Amino acid sequence: MKKALLAILAALILAPAGLKAQKTDQAIAKIRKDYASANEMIKAVGDYYDDAFINSTTLDIKEMWFPSGPHACKTEIFYILGTSEEWSFDRNVFFVRSKWNIAPREYYCEFLFDPKTGNPEFYFYRVMGYDGKTYEYRYYWENGKLIRSICPPNPGDDILLDSDIPNPEGVYKKALSYKNSAEALSNY
Repeated sequence: MKKALLAILAALILAPAGLKAQKTDQAIAKIRKDYASANEMIKAVGDYYDDAFINSTTLDIKEMWFPSGPHACKTEIFYILGTSEEWSFDRNVFFVRSKWNIAPREYYCEFLFDPKTGNPEFYFYRVMGYDGKTYEYRYYWENGKLIRSICPPNPGDDILLDSDIPNPEGVYKKALSYKNSAEALSNY
């Protein structure tokens, strides 16, 4: 009798955790589907994709920094400018990617925005450590709430500085600033 009661209590305690994990897995699957769709849309820049006109803005910066040497940054912002039925100058950002270097170290990141709400839903970041290896970070959000992060163990300050490791709250704010900047371009 005690074993049956313990089994029932364990099931009642673990059931919500299982449901939450299942809900998170479903949200991650949706985000991955949105990511694949965004990459297909990017291939159609300057043309229609599924009746939406896809466009992009590229910011390309090249500077000489003393004492670290040449610095380059390229940021691409992808957005929808309306459909064949309804043209719009409003930029509905769905994806941003950026690549930059500081001296020989290379950085790369991607932001994916939810196609319905416009909120950030995925962030990918790759950084080269001082050891020459690359480290990758992934953050997944649902309705503005971090639901999963995939991060390597911290390799230490001699490999990656604290400033090289993305903070989920800061990344979310940065994603919104990219989106707001791109959408502000529509106010010529």
